[in-house]
Amino acid sequence: PVIIDTPLGRLDSLHRQNLIDNYFPFASHQVILLSTDTEVGKTYFSEHLSPYVSHCYQIEFDSSNLSTRILPGYFWSYEGGLH
Repeated sequence: PVIIDTPLGRLDSLHRQNLIDNYFPFASHQVILLSTDTEVGKTYFSEHLSPYVSHCYQIEFDSSNLSTRILPGYFWSYEGGLH
C-alpha cells in the first residue's frame, strides 16, 4: 500500500484536484491518506474524494489515559455508507 500523511496540505485547488484525479486512484491497489479535519472538509470530500474511498476512520487521542482509539467515519458523519 501507499501511505500519505497530510496529502493535500499546502496545495492550491488545482494541484489538489490533480492529485485526486490522476494520482490517488492509480498509485496502488491500496492508498491510505492521513488527513486533518481542515485539510479535507465535508464538501470537498463528498464532491471529489468519495468516489475513490472505501473506508474512513478517525484516529482520536485520549489525553486522560494517554491512549489512541480508532473510530469509524471521518471528523463529521458521512451519510454515504462508508465505514
